[in-house]
Amino acid sequence: MAKQPTTNSRKSRSRDRNYYGVLIDGAFYFTAATFAAPATVIPTFAKELGASALIIGLAPTLYNIGWMLPQLFSARYVQQLTRKKPYSLTMMGAQRLCYLIIAVLTWLIPADRPHVLLTTFLIFYLLASIFDGIGTPAWLEFVASSIPERRRGSLFAARTLVSCICGLVAGWLTSLTLERFAFPQNFGLLFLWAFLLFATGWTIFARLTWEQPDEAVRRPTLSLNDYLRQIPGILANDHPFRRFVLGMMLLLLGQMGLAFFSVFGLDRMGLPASYVGYFTISMTAGQMLAALFAGRLGDSQGHKLNLQLSCMAMGLAALLTLLPPRMSLIVLIFILLGIANTTYGVSRLPIVMEFAPEGLRSVYAGIVNTLLAPIVFLTPIIGGYLVDAFGYSVVFKATLLLNGIAIVSFLALVQDPRTLKRDSTIFYQDL
Repeated sequence: MAKQPTTNSRKSRSRDRNYYGVLIDGAFYFTAATFAAPATVIPTFAKELGASALIIGLAPTLYNIGWMLPQLFSARYVQQLTRKKPYSLTMMGAQRLCYLIIAVLTWLIPADRPHVLLTTFLIFYLLASIFDGIGTPAWLEFVASSIPERRRGSLFAARTLVSCICGLVAGWLTSLTLERFAFPQNFGLLFLWAFLLFATGWTIFARLTWEQPDEAVRRPTLSLNDYLRQIPGILANDHPFRRFVLGMMLLLLGQMGLAFFSVFGLDRMGLPASYVGYFTISMTAGQMLAALFAGRLGDSQGHKLNLQLSCMAMGLAALLTLLPPRMSLIVLIFILLGIANTTYGVSRLPIVMEFAPEGLRSVYAGIVNTLLAPIVFLTPIIGGYLVDAFGYSVVFKATLLLNGIAIVSFLALVQDPRTLKRDSTIFYQDL
């Protein structure tokens, strides 16, 4: 009995190291992502390469598509792993290498072959997201097993806040790089800096030593067909989770205009591409503002509220585009986008962890992300079509309407998972 406090104390210290290790890795990750920001840098890079409105709309969402699609299939394998960290590290390393390859290709491919550069960029950008998505269920299980439920919101918010402080400098450096260096080498430098920061975060995560082995008795591994055949059972029997998935579909449809805010701002105000850095700074300021309250709000009041705030901020950003153009409004739009991104980012994974029964977090995350991937894919295609056919105002009006519907659906249909009693047998019920 005398040794028990010592064991608990060591476990507590190890969990604290995991908490801060995941926090620091996340800060490096999101700071790195500033140099390849999906809402600003990626659409502008595609535009400079002569991409159509359809490609400009699709390019920044490619990452979400690749990240979401493979997770349900990866979760089947992850469930059988005693330790999740080595698998997660391997996939994280492959994802980071893709950014180095993109940077090198940007320098090697001649500037007079923009379509070749655009195609290779899209391929490796998609590959990076796929590797990230394959590793996410393992990372999610690792974090959930070592971070208590009521600290996860503060963890995700702290990651965002620290990365936003660094992101202000990254946004300034992005603008300076795009202004001082010739195209496309200037974007190549951005991708290189992204890689270096990604790699630093990976190194810190690799040094975390504590992981709770999953020693639960496992059922025999199902074949892929049998595994997939049981997925509808979750959606059929878990009614609150099914309604949550519906709410998330509406939320993601409400991001239809996300890829076009940056291009719209440049075109409407007649600004050079270097102003993308200032857009990024404005968006980072919004992320910092949201990070100050989103974590505590999610931990104390539940993560559903943050998702509603995300819809509200996105809808307001779309509404402001319909007003006469002024630089102050453009800045406010990107601040609102930052708030929308952070409130969504802080709560999208923790709320899935709370919906999922013990031992099925990776499966539930896989279901959510894989089912929503087609929505992520189709949304920018629809948005690009609307821009080509009717102009920016129509796509922003659609964004405003969809976010309004999403808010109503979360209020009326989606139940806070903390009020539910979860049954871990639901996945194994005969269909």
